[in-house]
Amino acid sequence: MALRVGATTALVVLLAIIGTAVLFDRQQLAEIRGRTETTARTADDVVDSPPGTWLVKLTDSGHEATRSMPSELAAAASAVRPDVSGPTSLTADGRSWPAWVDRREGVRYVAVYDIRLHTGEEQRLLVSTAAAGVVGVLLAALTGLLAGRRAVRPLGEAMELQRQFVADASHELRTPLAVISTRAQMLRRHVAADVAAADGDPAAARRLAEVDQLVHDTQAMADVVSDLLLSAQLEHVDEVAERVDLGALASEVVRSLMPYAADHGVTLVDEASGGGDGLVQGVRPSLRRSVLALVDNAIAHSEKGTQVEVRSGIEDGQVRVDVVDHGDGVDAADVENLSRRFSRGDGGSGGRRVGLGLALVTQIVRSHGGRLEVTETPGGGATFSLLIPAAEPG
Repeated sequence: MALRVGATTALVVLLAIIGTAVLFDRQQLAEIRGRTETTARTADDVVDSPPGTWLVKLTDSGHEATRSMPSELAAAASAVRPDVSGPTSLTADGRSWPAWVDRREGVRYVAVYDIRLHTGEEQRLLVSTAAAGVVGVLLAALTGLLAGRRAVRPLGEAMELQRQFVADASHELRTPLAVISTRAQMLRRHVAADVAAADGDPAAARRLAEVDQLVHDTQAMADVVSDLLLSAQLEHVDEVAERVDLGALASEVVRSLMPYAADHGVTLVDEASGGGDGLVQGVRPSLRRSVLALVDNAIAHSEKGTQVEVRSGIEDGQVRVDVVDHGDGVDAADVENLSRRFSRGDGGSGGRRVGLGLALVTQIVRSHGGRLEVTETPGGGATFSLLIPAAEPG
């Protein structure tokens, strides 16, 4: 806010200085023209010329000039053509001097204005205006800074309270959700045993399906709470950066999620290079979380029997990790919306719902100076790409 106020004030001051200079020049030129005309028309000799002006008397026998008049300027005035009359200008000493020529009874009087007086006044005016403008800009910037801090402070306090509430609520919810998830899984084992003993009882099978949905829902709720807690931590926790092999990290994520992908009937293919070429400067847990979120999202939106490829490499000084799925794809109009928390796309069957996952990925990648790209996979599906600047050699 201070910079904007200062810049706006500086622009206004600059326009005011330019306008003042233009108006001053016009006013002074009009005044100079009036003074030289009056001097030339009322002159009868060159001795008593008004202050700031010189006179030159031109006759057939020669010329006379005011003693204080520069010789080069007097020579230029004496060389005025006989047909010149009225306002004119003389060039001498590298300057242009306003003048007026009056013809009376075979005698011509040339009144010349000392333009140095105008230049000095103009410089003093511009210097004083600029000094006042600088003071005004500084005062405006200071006022903007104080006003901005005062206006933003309540918002900052409110955001801090909100962040703290999210962190506290998420932390308090994790334990009971873990207990509920554990009990749901124990209940599923008991119901599964009953189904096995019931030997194909449809009612028992329906109960098992309901319990399976309960286990899935509790796990989804636990994931949302974990994402909320991570989101609150990312905004305020400063973690130490290190050199991370992003390709090797992607391969590690693939290995850990292979059983999970197999349970969903999806083949997870590791095409990431882990040879040390994909080094970035970053926070390893956060980067792993971002790759994990993208792979998990790709598996969730892939049909059974399809595969998800995870690739990595170097491109234009950036380490790139691509997570390619062949699922329901993503609409180009939804790309920006998908990076918002709890967003849902409009394409496909109900669209992609990514909860906090993709928003956290975007936040993590931006904190590492990179970006997230979403494109359509040829033949159908979506490709999510992490691009993070490669680490300096050393």
